Amino acid sequence: METDKVVFEKAKTVYREELTGPDESALFEMCLAARAELERRLNDGVDMTAIYDTFVRAAGVLAVSMFVALDCAGAESFTAGSVTLKRGGSYGAKKAAASLRAQAELMLAGYLRDGAFCFGTVRV
Repeated sequence: METDKVVFEKAKTVYREELTGPDESALFEMCLAARAELERRLNDGVDMTAIYDTFVRAAGVLAVSMFVALDCAGAESFTAGSVTLKRGGSYGAKKAAASLRAQAELMLAGYLRDGAFCFGTVRV
């Protein structure tokens, strides 16, 4: 699918580090997963063609988030936007991945179903 290739190119741009064959394959798989996740979360009636550029950018950022969270990358450090990840602890990787995921969701905030936990009623 053409969208998958475009998402993959966006993810490689965000990741900005040279990838080996296995890492590149892993990132591509994360791109497929990110695209599928975001498509499932789109509000009913959202026209993908109207938000295509934003969608593929958000999916690319989400894919990098997933890639980092799985610790697939072999690089000692990398920078994605304003977030820099340096190997040396899983806390930093988790924090960077969470930050990238939040950014991806913000990019599509008006088009995604929330999916978050909420209370129906609260008693005081």
